[in-house]
Amino acid sequence: MSNKSRYQKVEVDLPSGRRFLYVGSNVRSALQELMSNMSLYHGVRLSEVMEAMYEQGLKDGRKEIIERIDRIKAGVNYLPPGRPRKRKPR
Repeated sequence: MSNKSRYQKVEVDLPSGRRFLYVGSNVRSALQELMSNMSLYHGVRLSEVMEAMYEQGLKDGRKEIIERIDRIKAGVNYLPPGRPRKRKPR
């Protein structure tokens, strides 16, 4: 077995700052190929698209977590802690 990880860390400079992405080897090689022969215009356009994808990924991740928590809450019967109330005799 190899100790090589499946995903590698790639640093991407975007207009809003640097982002670190963990990508597979195919995506990394495609990104390197795109960045090797790129004009300034195409570089800016690519950075805008990548930033939009990054932001959408954050939103989707948050939505998924919130939905999971809601499913867990729906399945749990919560009873307040403490001793049960005494029932009045009939």
